[in-house]
Amino acid sequence: MLPKILLVLGVLIVFIIIGALVVGFVISAPRYTGAVSDHFDGKEFFTPGAPSPKGFREVIGWQLNHERTQPWGEFHNDPPAPAPPARVPQGPVRVTFINHSAVLLQFNGLNVLTDPIYENRVSPFQFAGPKRNAPPGIRFEDLPKIDILLLSHNHWDHLEIGTVKKLCARDKPRVYCPLGVKAFLEQHGCQQVTEMDWQQSVVYDPETTIHCVPAQHFSGRGLFDRNGTLWAGYVIDNKVVGKLYFAGDSGYGPHFAAIGEQFGPLQLALIPIGAYKPNWFMSPVHCNPAEAVRIHADVRSEQSVAIHFGTFPLADDGEAEPVDDLRKALAEKGIPADRFQALKAGASLTVDQKK
Repeated sequence: MLPKILLVLGVLIVFIIIGALVVGFVISAPRYTGAVSDHFDGKEFFTPGAPSPKGFREVIGWQLNHERTQPWGEFHNDPPAPAPPARVPQGPVRVTFINHSAVLLQFNGLNVLTDPIYENRVSPFQFAGPKRNAPPGIRFEDLPKIDILLLSHNHWDHLEIGTVKKLCARDKPRVYCPLGVKAFLEQHGCQQVTEMDWQQSVVYDPETTIHCVPAQHFSGRGLFDRNGTLWAGYVIDNKVVGKLYFAGDSGYGPHFAAIGEQFGPLQLALIPIGAYKPNWFMSPVHCNPAEAVRIHADVRSEQSVAIHFGTFPLADDGEAEPVDDLRKALAEKGIPADRFQALKAGASLTVDQKK
């Protein structure tokens, strides 16, 4: 009897492994093919001089030894904020924090959206994976017509393809993405997609240029596409309002000072502050709030707004911990709290145009 049970278990394990491999293959995105560069070895992208992201063994070690000291509360069904204006034709930049890394920028008649996500989970499955703790601050149907969509990389919490497909169908925006991501977007019906390499610039209109800038991260949607596409940040250079920086997702590194040297001062910087614990695991790919304050200084930002916090429990920091630690880090550096704000979902502020 025992040999039969062991045989059945063995067959079951084999089927589970095969099933996982099949799913991992199906959800993997197309890999980039192109010339070797200082951050692409012909097969994978990397951040020169940066520590490598942790691998499978470290992932298992972290999952077995969580160190969360502050909890995430129950889902709070906050009411959405009022719909933003259709356009902001002139005057200061209007910044609306939607949730996670999704921010609406309105200036000079343009509407720009970063890394939108409206799904309940950041996962290939809606029955498993990190689940949102609050609804988006702005309802999807209340979003104004989007002209420019900026995508930082292809992780599930930054390239949520369901939301992107709806935006592409509704508004037909110009989509900017890092190298290799265009093929995945076009598979899902998105058009007007421009993929960019670090230090590449594209003119959107006579007054607006999009610059693709480095970040320190990694990419992948499944088991077979790790680092197969690039990750990036963007600087929007508008002749009327100045330079607006979306950092995307990044660990702390010297590229921030280089961005400040090349483009600073910046009128606005969108800087991630969450998913940073445990530090030994997260630091190669996510900055902590104290590092975010250093980034604010490195890029020579006049006004910064926090992103990548308070929506999905992706790491061991608690729901309120990133904002609390940001407040402490600003105080330690003597930086006024209003210079680097963590907005509530749906909240807006205005940023003066360049002088």
